[in-house]
Amino acid sequence: MSALFGRLFQLIGMIILPIGLLTGLLKDNVNLEVRLLFIGGAIFLVGWLMAKKTA
Repeated sequence: MSALFGRLFQLIGMIILPIGLLTGLLKDNVNLEVRLLFIGGAIFLVGWLMAKKTA
C-alpha cells in the first residue's frame, strides 16, 4: 500500500513541476516558479523514497 502512495506522490510531483516551469516562462514570476519546482521536487522525492522502501 505504501508503494501505491509513493507512486501517487511521484505522479503529483511530476504534474507540479511543469506547472512551475510554465509559470516562470509565461508569467515571468521567478519566485513562484522556484517555489513550485521545489515543492514538486520534494513531493516526488518523498514518493520515490516511499516506493523504494517497500520494494
